[in-house]
Amino acid sequence: GWSSTAAHMVNPQFVRTGDAVQQLVMSGWFDSFVCIALILNAVFIGLQADVHASALIMPTHYRVIEILFCIVFTSELLLRLYTFRVSFFTSGDWWNYFDLCLVILQLADEVMTWATGTDTEETTRADSMLTNMTTVRLLRILRLLRILRLLRVIRFVSELKKVLYLIIGSLGSFFWTAILLFLLIYILAVFFTQIVADQLEVPETNEGAVVKLTLKGFFGSTAVSIHTLYKAITGGFDWQEVSTPLMDYVTPFAGVVFVCYTAFAVLVLLNLVTGVFVDGALKLSRADKEIELLQKAYELFENADADNSGEITWSEFKQHLKSDEMSKFFEALEISMARAEDLFHLIDRSGDGKLSLEELVAGGLMLQGPAKAIDVAAIAKYLQSSMTHVKEQLAIQRTFLQNIQCMNFANSMVSDPPRCY
Repeated sequence: GWSSTAAHMVNPQFVRTGDAVQQLVMSGWFDSFVCIALILNAVFIGLQADVHASALIMPTHYRVIEILFCIVFTSELLLRLYTFRVSFFTSGDWWNYFDLCLVILQLADEVMTWATGTDTEETTRADSMLTNMTTVRLLRILRLLRILRLLRVIRFVSELKKVLYLIIGSLGSFFWTAILLFLLIYILAVFFTQIVADQLEVPETNEGAVVKLTLKGFFGSTAVSIHTLYKAITGGFDWQEVSTPLMDYVTPFAGVVFVCYTAFAVLVLLNLVTGVFVDGALKLSRADKEIELLQKAYELFENADADNSGEITWSEFKQHLKSDEMSKFFEALEISMARAEDLFHLIDRSGDGKLSLEELVAGGLMLQGPAKAIDVAAIAKYLQSSMTHVKEQLAIQRTFLQNIQCMNFANSMVSDPPRCY
């Protein structure tokens, strides 16, 4: 879904309140407008590329549209800088620096276009006359970099952002999996290169010449063998095209080794890569849920603390049970709102009938997701401590009762006195 990135980019204390520009930038409509502009700009860049590839003269209205996009994105950046000021650079959001670099590159592109005189309908011919000039080559590179602006769409769509973070978070594990795959391919590449080289030394017949040419094309060197083994497991060609000449003209053992390699790589290693991404997705999903819970807990607290006392009473909590913030908070915890009162008293660690922001956040994080091993161990420790305390209390009560019996015995004539302490 759409996410108002400006609303969560910086801490609210750094944003000036009561400002019309701030309200505009913090609104979801502003992000939606920018996202639509990014998509239209990407389509326009594709049309420009088609015109350039057709060696046609660039129409004047294309330049006008290009300048309009430059004005839109420059204005957007200036509005964000005006709203967030220093926090624009100190918020830790690397998308801000990405936006800034793209706007600077486009402004440099426009300045260089104007300086070199390539903003007229003679653009194509002027470029062809100056193809060897460093300035024109740099100008073309800057124009190519404009398509990177489409990546900014990720910033405004939370689902795309999660996928991007998933890829980034899995790169480390993927790198080591790729290293393992390369080691396997390299070992077998040396093996096949050596045995095929030995076979190529055998005197050839007419039929053998064709086979040797085929084998040399597959395993003529270590580098070629690595390429062949990689293509065999990634759909470059069918593995049977390689295994058949190995079995028929080299040795059946080589063909069996190649078949086993293909099966192991496809069924194990490539599935391991998939597992790495799935594992990364689960880890990032848990981290993302915690961040989302913190955000919803903060929004709920700000909305429910009507008297700005820094604490939420049960009556305030109950009054906001039907609010959107409360619904989102319970949804993040995966708890039914029918258990609202139980939840309130459960996370009220001080027992004073009030919730601070710290108690709300800590209690939410504690209840989110299934119980962990440390939670079970903590409960077992608590039960053990409780049982010890109960046994001590029972011993005290037993001693007390026996003492009462002794006192009664002193005032009576019972033949079998109780044991007194």
